[in-house]
Amino acid sequence: MTATLALDQVSCLRGGRTLFSGLNLQLPGGQLLRVAGANGAGKTSLLRLMCGLLSPTEGRVLWRGQPLAAQREQWGRDLVYLGHAAALKDDLSPLDNLLTACTLGGQAVERVAALHALAEAGLRGFERTPARRLSQGQRRRCGLARLVLARSSPMWVLDEPFNALDTAATAWLEALIRAQLLRGGSVVLTSHQGVALDDTPHQVLSLSHAPDSAAPQGWLEGFACIFQRDLRIALRRRTDSLAAVVFFVMVVSLFPLGVGPEPALLRTMAPGVVWVAALLACTLPLARLFADDLQDGTLEQLLLSAHPLPLLVLGKICAHWCGSVLLLVLVSPLLALQFDLSASATGVLLLTLLVGSPVLSLVGAIGAALTLGLRGGGVLMSLLTLPLVIPVLIFGAGAVEAHSAGLGVGGHFSLLGALLLLSLFAAPLVTSAALRISME
Repeated sequence: MTATLALDQVSCLRGGRTLFSGLNLQLPGGQLLRVAGANGAGKTSLLRLMCGLLSPTEGRVLWRGQPLAAQREQWGRDLVYLGHAAALKDDLSPLDNLLTACTLGGQAVERVAALHALAEAGLRGFERTPARRLSQGQRRRCGLARLVLARSSPMWVLDEPFNALDTAATAWLEALIRAQLLRGGSVVLTSHQGVALDDTPHQVLSLSHAPDSAAPQGWLEGFACIFQRDLRIALRRRTDSLAAVVFFVMVVSLFPLGVGPEPALLRTMAPGVVWVAALLACTLPLARLFADDLQDGTLEQLLLSAHPLPLLVLGKICAHWCGSVLLLVLVSPLLALQFDLSASATGVLLLTLLVGSPVLSLVGAIGAALTLGLRGGGVLMSLLTLPLVIPVLIFGAGAVEAHSAGLGVGGHFSLLGALLLLSLFAAPLVTSAALRISME
């Protein structure tokens, strides 16, 4: 195992303040780099910059002689990054969280090996307990358990890894770091606590005075992992999905009560009412599409994953559609009865929702990424995305109206299908770029 991380004249400007400039560093395999400095000196920013989460204001970050941007997927497999947040989903167990983290990092890990790692981390008996029930020390151990399975990863970057650990866990982590160095790997860490690693080959970088990898997995492995993870979370947070369905039902049902029982009028307005209600209901859960990942630190792991970020984003969007929007589509035929729609018109309405509603989720994800972390982001997201999905609304409602008038609907479905294909290709790419911008 060889590892060589290099900083070449790296500078970082954050919030109008220069944290460090002209930084040069060579970290060969088998060495520990401890980044020291007071709070706010830029230790976390330096670690994020080393990982590729931040772009340097000046200079380059090199891995084995090549810029990180030129080998992002390989870097994702070589790197294990553990940030301030534990990157745990509260609704999932330590076992599920660990398997997900390893899959995103390009490691093929068996459940038996993951259970052994959790036991070594001191979590025997808590493997299937929801993460929300763990103490802060146990949550930290759960994140660190990934290091047990990352023996082939040549680079570990650990931000305050000793926080919340007791004496026994501290000694266990120190032993893991020593073993990593003996294998020829490198470790970069920050810590305000005393660490008994001074006898190892190491460097100390003070910012206050600063001038064999795992076998790669298929791309679809990351997509399936994120899709299954988010779908499990959606099933365990049923109130979020039900809230969108209840909102959809209430909005659609209010119109017949407000305009009266005239069948002809109800049939005329039905397609537009159902589509507008579906559009508004879809935006309700979109505000949390990436917000939870940002809060618990999982988003950083997604950005550093060995898998292409657009595929991971597409997995999250698909899980959102299956967990929330699909329920609206399935309920729509029952609501169509309130508008006296014929069976054939109801079938056309259902098909338009099946083809068009994924576009709402795909375009909405772009808005969710652009407004990530902003105060009042939900309102801004709606202002950004609603104008973009008006064509879907027009062609979806127009197909039902054309069918009721005895006209063909092939053109409407062709346009809806074209919008879907365009969104499937473009939305994950744009959303990925927006996420990277938002994180910087």
